[in-house]
Amino acid sequence: MMNKTKIVGVVVVLVVIVGLIWAFTGSSKQEVSQLDAVDTAGEFYHQWLEAVQIPETANPDLKTLAKTPFLSKTLRDKIKIAQKDSDETDPVLCQTTTPEDISMRRVLIGEEEAQIVVTSKDKNVTNQALVTLNKLNEGWYIDDISCSLGEMAPDREFSFEREGFLLKSSIPSPYNSNNWHLVFEENGEQGHVVPLFFDEESQCTIDKNKSVCSPDQFTEAIKVFTRGQMSERGVSVKQLEIVK
Repeated sequence: MMNKTKIVGVVVVLVVIVGLIWAFTGSSKQEVSQLDAVDTAGEFYHQWLEAVQIPETANPDLKTLAKTPFLSKTLRDKIKIAQKDSDETDPVLCQTTTPEDISMRRVLIGEEEAQIVVTSKDKNVTNQALVTLNKLNEGWYIDDISCSLGEMAPDREFSFEREGFLLKSSIPSPYNSNNWHLVFEENGEQGHVVPLFFDEESQCTIDKNKSVCSPDQFTEAIKVFTRGQMSERGVSVKQLEIVK
């Protein structure tokens, strides 16, 4: 009888230990969004903006959004602490006043990491949020949000200037194979991709001859240097030069 009691006691202890291990490991597993990086950030930011604008009726509300499982634990804790602080700066929007709408601009889209800048559509407001996302198990999670308050980017003729390779029909999903894309290197990391958009102002230089771009004459994987303006959907090409 004594031995049976000891065995039962050991089993109970093991169950408790396994439960504690699960609590500290399994429950802390990072969840991810199955959307792409841009849509993951976009969905979260537009829900957050709505919750700030109409806190009485928004669903989900700010409290729920702050616990979003595809935010990193560090970021969830960071937002929670910021919400208790007296600072008037919103920890997600990085704004001191609630914007009517926001713009999202892709800064870096890689295979394992993405960065997106979120700003108010009010051109007089220069505060911005830099959103960093990481890839995990075929999904994306928002790892960090850093605020840049009251700092204007230096004036430049072009917001995007990169050398890389053109791909269209061979571009992998989820990119749209109906558009040309530039595949380029950023900070020593290969595989960054951005869609390119052409109009009557897009100038292409081939063998020192400059003319309005004819994208239907491009070939897969040619090397080019591209200058243009970055927007939410991609780069509006102003100048493109074939590199030989």
